[in-house]
Amino acid sequence: MKYTKFLHLLVAGLLFATVFLVSSCKDKDDPKPAPTVTLSDATFSGKIGDVATVTATVVAPEGLKELRVTKYLGTAVDPNFGTNGTEVLTDLSHSHDYELSAEGLTTPVRFNFTAEDNEGQTGSADFIITTEPSASYLLTTFDWLWKSKLGKCLDSDPETEQILDCEKDNYYSFNADGTYTLNFGAVTGTGGGTCDFDGFVVPTTWSLNANESELTLMSVNAFDPADVRSEVYSLTDFNTSSIKSTQTIDLTVFGCVVWDWKFDWSAQPK
Repeated sequence: MKYTKFLHLLVAGLLFATVFLVSSCKDKDDPKPAPTVTLSDATFSGKIGDVATVTATVVAPEGLKELRVTKYLGTAVDPNFGTNGTEVLTDLSHSHDYELSAEGLTTPVRFNFTAEDNEGQTGSADFIITTEPSASYLLTTFDWLWKSKLGKCLDSDPETEQILDCEKDNYYSFNADGTYTLNFGAVTGTGGGTCDFDGFVVPTTWSLNANESELTLMSVNAFDPADVRSEVYSLTDFNTSSIKSTQTIDLTVFGCVVWDWKFDWSAQPK
């Protein structure tokens, strides 16, 4: 009997040790969950001057050590951001704003959010921004001259090129303060045509509407400042080399029609 009781106790002890060992090994082998980073948006596309906003939310079961925000221009770290390209935070939620600028015209801007927990584990997510040039940026960065001016007199007429030789070397220079100048080139008007009146109209200000679909040019009569004039161009397309627009021109006083003339502008360095 004593032997049987001893055997039962021995078996029970071995079973307990086995269960404890298995449980201990299981605890040691179970991976601890790594942190995760979730962004409110993964991408943003806008024009120069727009503001991209993203919120990063971190879940770190083992506790958050730090959240690193690193800025990239293409694949290269931007050393001008934060400290050598990185901001270090300790918040589980962080909202980040970025105003789009010309730096994003040639390469995407990327913000990487990497969370590291107290176990040294990491999780990350990327916010990628693409930048389009705004009309305001283009107008003030380059000078602009007409390459084409399509219009007609009568409804029955086909649209034809109406630009004069003396207009081809004129260029507009737009300033950030809302003023502009019209610079007349070496070729001036002779024998009729609009260039005969070069300098009779003095440019004053320019402006764009809120969605940059209309460019308004204001000017005054050089001989009568009370004679204020306005030209409105509807912008149909623009990029870093050209602007396409239309202008409604009323030539009924000359026996012609009201027609939307098409103007193509070309950029040149300032």
